[in-house]
Formats: sequence, C-alpha cells, structure tokens
Amino acid sequence: MKAKQNKKKKVIICSCIAIVVTIVVAFSINNSNQQKEDKSSTSTTKLVETKVSTQTIQKTLTTSGEIKSSSEESLSLDTSKYFSTMCIEEGDSVQAGENILKYTNGTYLTAPYDLVVESFSVPTSGNICTSSNYVKVENAKTLNMKMSINESEIALVKVGQNATISVNALEDKTYTGTISKIDSIGTYSSSGSTFSAVVEFENDGNIKIGMSASCTIVLEEAKDCIAVPISSIQTNGNNKYVIVVKGNGETENVNVETGVSNDNYVQILSGLDGSETIKMLEITSNTERSYKSNSSSGGGMNGNRRNSGGQGGNFESIPSGGNQGGSKPGGGTQGKSSGGM
Repeated sequence: MKAKQNKKKKVIICSCIAIVVTIVVAFSINNSNQQKEDKSSTSTTKLVETKVSTQTIQKTLTTSGEIKSSSEESLSLDTSKYFSTMCIEEGDSVQAGENILKYTNGTYLTAPYDLVVESFSVPTSGNICTSSNYVKVENAKTLNMKMSINESEIALVKVGQNATISVNALEDKTYTGTISKIDSIGTYSSSGSTFSAVVEFENDGNIKIGMSASCTIVLEEAKDCIAVPISSIQTNGNNKYVIVVKGNGETENVNVETGVSNDNYVQILSGLDGSETIKMLEITSNTERSYKSNSSSGGGMNGNRRNSGGQGGNFESIPSGGNQGGSKPGGGTQGKSSGGM
C-alpha cells in the first residue's frame, strides 16, 4: 500500500516539474521575440568652412598578389666527378655558398646565390655524374610580383618606375622595387582591358616565396600645390567651382581648374591663391536603433530610441544632393586607384 502511495507521489512531482519547465521555456521565447532590434541610418549634409592648404598630392595604384621567384634554373653537376650524397632536401632554403651536394673526392656543389631547391636528379651514390643530372632551384634573393593595371592608367606606368611592397606577414616593414616588365598585350573584359606589370625587389632573408603582399606605385604627383578637399568642388555643367567665403561673411562662386587628386584632396591649377577660406560638404551619418515587439499583441518597447554619430554645430544645413546653384560634387576615387578630376 505504501509503495503505491510513494509511486503516486513521484508521478505528481514529475508532472509538476514538467509544467514548470514548459512555462519557463515559453516565457523565454516570448520575451526574446518582444525585443528585436530594428536599425536604420540617415545622413545629414552640411556646408562647413575650411582653409585652402598647400600640400603634396599623389595619385597611387595598389594591387595585391603572390610573391614569386624572379628566376629559376637547373644547376649542372660536374661530369668529371662521382656523386656521394645530397646535403639538402627538396623544398629547402639554401643560402649563397652553402653546400647542396657532395662528391666522392670531398668537394661540393654550392649555392651560387640564395635559393630554394625545387627538385633534383642525381646518380646513385658512387656513380659518375652525367649531363642528365641536375638540381633545379628558384632564386630566393631577387623576388617579384605582378600588378594588374587598367588600360586607362597604363600610359602612366613605365619600366624602371619605383614601387613599394608591403608583405602581409611582415608588419611595419616595406620594400622598394622597380617595374622590370610591362606586357604589351592586355586581357580584355567588358569593364575594360588590363595589363600586367612585373615588379622586382630584393629579399632581405625574411621573405618566403609564396607569401602574399601588396604593391603600390605612384601614377601622378603634384608637390607643394594648392589643394582643397574633393567635397568642396561644385559643378555647374562643364564648369567646376568652389564657394569662397569673403571677409564680410558673404560667399562667392569661384571657377577653378583641377589637377591631380587622391582619395581626399584635389590640386587647384587656377582660380585660387591658397589664402582663401571655402565651404565644403560634410556628410554625417546617423544610426537610429528602435526596439519593438514581433508579437501580435502589441506593446513591446517601441519608442525607446537613441541616436549615435550626429555632430552639432551652427553650420547651414542643406538637403543631400543640393549644393547652392550646382550639382553635388563628384566623389573621390574608385577601387584602389586615386583618380584625377
């Protein structure tokens, strides 16, 4: 009798636990559904004042690629000597002057420069070396990488031009190379043809063949030139102008001629003397977050919002896309290459 009562109590207890667990899980799911975050972003465009400056502007091109050996060759064995043993294995890095293989008379075939052993074919130990035996190596001292250059910029690239190489695995270190070759035949695509250029540079012993790197060349440069922010350039048809602030606070549209540009600034060839104060477009992004319920019963946390990123000030606000008598200025550059204006 007691056993039956104990069994009945256990069933009641288990049932209660199951009900409690079900209620907790249901509450958790409902609570998570009620607090989904909804994000939206807006932007505010203003005209702010800035000083015309003098600086050096560079239009550059940067591409990424694989570091390769500049050359490979097959080292010949001395056919008057008998092979003894290899001192290295395939894939080994060998410094200039180090032993590659040993002959039976105690002499060695040594590395003529820093290299990586790719493969080799040697006779059985004790047999004479023949002209068919070799050690194939890759030059690890002089390296190269390829750059892909758009047809619109290929005329700005010359053999012998300097390049700066940044190896991804070696932070805070750059190498200087030169363009050794430019292909005469390009690769066609619907977006425009590209040409390959080879950049060679010297290894200081820290770079391994096959590492990834980026290579940058200067396409155009304007030294100590009058420059303004790109966002200050306004257009009216084929004319470009800037909004100059006079001493009495009034503004005047002044036509300008532009030259070399990078991602942020553009050279002024005529129209300004460098002493002016001008107005430029400043675009501020605002991210708005709201929390709302996804349940059909309503409620939730609607209206609990906070803004981030907005900047205050007493500048004149203008709608996005308008710029006082002209169209919105052309923005900067595309891709990795800074474009002229």
